[in-house]
Amino acid sequence: MVRVRYAPSPTGHIHVGNARTAIFNYLYARHEGGAFIMRLDDTDLERSTEENIDSMLDDIRWLGLNWDEGFLKGGDFGPYRETERKPLYDTYLQQLLDEDKAYRCFCTKDELEAERRKVEAEHRIYRYGGTCAHLSAEQVEKNIAEGKPYAVRLRIPQEDVVVHDLIRGDVEFKSEEFDDFVIARQNGIPIYNFATVIDDALMKITHIIRAEEHLSNTPRQVFIYRALGFDVPQFAHVSLILAPDHSKLSKRHGAVSVGDYRLEGYLPEALINYLVLLGWSPKDDREFFTVDELIKEFSLGGVGKSGAVFDKKKLTWMNHMYLGRKDAASILTILKGDFADQYAAAFGGLPEDKTLAAIDLTKGNAQVLPDIFRLARNIVQPDVVITDEKSQEVIGSPEAKQVLQYLMEHFAAIPFGQGDDAMSSWVEDLRNQIPLPAKKLYSPIRVALFGAKDGPEIVKLFLMLEPPSIHERLQKALAL
Repeated sequence: MVRVRYAPSPTGHIHVGNARTAIFNYLYARHEGGAFIMRLDDTDLERSTEENIDSMLDDIRWLGLNWDEGFLKGGDFGPYRETERKPLYDTYLQQLLDEDKAYRCFCTKDELEAERRKVEAEHRIYRYGGTCAHLSAEQVEKNIAEGKPYAVRLRIPQEDVVVHDLIRGDVEFKSEEFDDFVIARQNGIPIYNFATVIDDALMKITHIIRAEEHLSNTPRQVFIYRALGFDVPQFAHVSLILAPDHSKLSKRHGAVSVGDYRLEGYLPEALINYLVLLGWSPKDDREFFTVDELIKEFSLGGVGKSGAVFDKKKLTWMNHMYLGRKDAASILTILKGDFADQYAAAFGGLPEDKTLAAIDLTKGNAQVLPDIFRLARNIVQPDVVITDEKSQEVIGSPEAKQVLQYLMEHFAAIPFGQGDDAMSSWVEDLRNQIPLPAKKLYSPIRVALFGAKDGPEIVKLFLMLEPPSIHERLQKALAL
């Protein structure tokens, strides 16, 4: 059975690149009928706080990536937190030492630095020279007895490594690129490559889907798999997400964490849809997928090798489309939860049916969730505020005076209470009654009733607002 894992370092909110990796693992597991495992690589003790762990888990849950096994859920291969697995690492470390596949390195930091400077001065690439590789058992015991600190290094065979990558094909690494690298520090803490190999092997992970930046770690991990006698899993390295200038995406390019986008008012389904399309190509030209549709369609064969450029404008457009399709009740629930203070200021004391109607009317014009508060303000409040200059220009034009004057003079003819069809016919017939282009005809009405030239359909405004309110708004706009 396919078993994949997401093993973040819980040092804060999840970066969108990490989020995409988690999503790809989740989709692949679901598509293959496999298991999605959550593991914490929390050996960064200073930053892996409980607060950061909670923050990370909030991001994962918000995205809807429910894991089958792992941290907090348990399973047959726990514990699922690296800081609780040190006895396992110690066992395998001792195995390698006993089999002479690894050795203790007593070189000090200063000695290693001096060696490095000498090699670099000779314009050679630095590799550990193997000072401690062939110490006698007696010398090792003597050093230990004297309390000399030591790291542990893996003995590397002089052989090339070919990584069979499911996205990139065969990637070859030459033997001269490797030295006997450290697998456990002087404090006894295993390095990432050693710990993650043991975790993945013991948890029976079959496919490791991760970011391209980990490709350089892979041959070292292959050496560790082989030394321990473990089967090597299949690898798939996903391309990086790039900034618009093709540099690595960072904070200077705007919000780059899942938590940031949530606070800005993006929907999880929009973010998932957008991130999946950064690097994965469906079989057709579709742009919108439900999660169930992504599960059905997703394959590693559709994941490209090239870096994908993150375009926030495209994400915002996609979020706008999702908001327009989302039911008002679901939006209301999110507003009450994630934007409670703004919700109270905008809709506090308003009957829920009125709030739902205002959300339903304005959601199609919102780019992000907080836009709804601004857009709905002129629906739920008695007075209309016109804030943008272009809308003010519209309402101050001679054509606006003509349109508004007509409506005031024929107000009694507006078919209030007669249904959608009657109102639609009346709005359409205005084009016969007032000889103006559609834009100059309808924009002043929208500004008068809604406060902006772009917004809900005119028919919906007449159906939503009470007749006395419409009369008052037209009258005030005519007086501007």
